[in-house]
Amino acid sequence: LTRLVESLLDFGRLQAGARPYRMERCDTRELVGRVVEEFQREVAPRGYQIAFDGEERASVEADEEALGRAIWNLLDNAVKYSPGNHRVEVSLARANGHVAISVQDHGLGIPEKERAAIFGSFRRGEQASRLGIKGTGIGLAMVDHIVKAHQGRVEVESEPGHGSRFTIVLPGKEC
Repeated sequence: LTRLVESLLDFGRLQAGARPYRMERCDTRELVGRVVEEFQREVAPRGYQIAFDGEERASVEADEEALGRAIWNLLDNAVKYSPGNHRVEVSLARANGHVAISVQDHGLGIPEKERAAIFGSFRRGEQASRLGIKGTGIGLAMVDHIVKAHQGRVEVESEPGHGSRFTIVLPGKEC
């Protein structure tokens, strides 16, 4: 309940521009590793395994708290929408001057007709509502807002019944 209230308050602050971003160079391997480790501790009792493949160093200009929250939201969604498969993969890669942080689940997937709408505030997929999966519909809107503030974008690949891959793509910095 505390995390839900904090998320709602943070989302309101982000939308109102009342929460300034404190951008500084950050090692994404360290940040993603830390978020994955903290998240793993929370979901391990429910049988979830979060695997992180991030051997390469990659730096970005970021507000670590905000970017960490965006990654946490993607992990939370991956677990929430994967009731039958308890493995989530997180990867970090550099290419063409960008850094890509991907979260891959093997869950419900998202129909193509719903993919554009899922980044809107208080929007949830049809199947989530039908299956009674709890959520506020602000997680992906928050992720999108945070990533755009970092001059990046969020990409989604999904196939119903086979899972989804959400990728945060940010401008990279030389290590």
